[in-house]
Amino acid sequence: MTSDDRFQRTQGVLSPAMIQHLSEIHILIAGVGGAGGQVAVDLARLGFGYLTLADFDVYERHNINRQVGCFESTLGQPKIDVVGRMCSDINPGLQIRKVPEGITAENCRDLLTTSAFPAPYVVLEVIDGSAVPAKICLHDACREEKIMIMTGIMVGFGGSLIAFAPDAPSFGQLFVHPDGRVNLASVVPQLGSYFVKDFAEACFAGRGHAPTCVIGATTASAMMVTEVIKGLLLGKKAMTTWPEYLYMDFFDQTFVRGTFAGPR
Repeated sequence: MTSDDRFQRTQGVLSPAMIQHLSEIHILIAGVGGAGGQVAVDLARLGFGYLTLADFDVYERHNINRQVGCFESTLGQPKIDVVGRMCSDINPGLQIRKVPEGITAENCRDLLTTSAFPAPYVVLEVIDGSAVPAKICLHDACREEKIMIMTGIMVGFGGSLIAFAPDAPSFGQLFVHPDGRVNLASVVPQLGSYFVKDFAEACFAGRGHAPTCVIGATTASAMMVTEVIKGLLLGKKAMTTWPEYLYMDFFDQTFVRGTFAGPR
């Protein structure tokens, strides 16, 4: 039996031994906005012992529709500070490292190797799609350090998950246009039937915002957290990794475990 009442109701879903093991696990979260902020809170509620939160951004009003730490009272505050407080309030014993400059070419490798924390079990990459150099740098650093990295993508009333083992092709090779933009049409397996065509087309063409909502954030987080737990319970080889992906949409009642054709 776990001695911490915070996690007593998790027993039966996970064994007491696994709940204890989670307290020894470090997860690095790159980007703590929609999916990233939610996944940090979810990991805290499960009892993970170490989190690195990397994000340079502050909350703005347009974040309210999906980001767990965004309220009228937190507008203008750094996301890592707000989400860090929420996680500490859930579990005061949680060890949190905050990276206020976010992921950069200068720090991405050191964040994986230089810390009093254990090495990250996995890296959760949920960096904004406009920050392509940071995405590429972090993915490349994970490949070099042989650390699995996964990204959960908010897609309307659902989400998708792509996890990259160290021997996978590079993110840049797979999903980045020659002009440096993320090729959203290749990263996002499909769109829900309800998407408004003009907004979706503008987003894929690099114009306007990426249409998303709170259901996408919570779904992408749930997919990432579940895949991490699967790896801890069954081993990393049991995880769904590239070229496979997961996609689900609650509105269309769709679940897909698919396979990418290969490098684009």
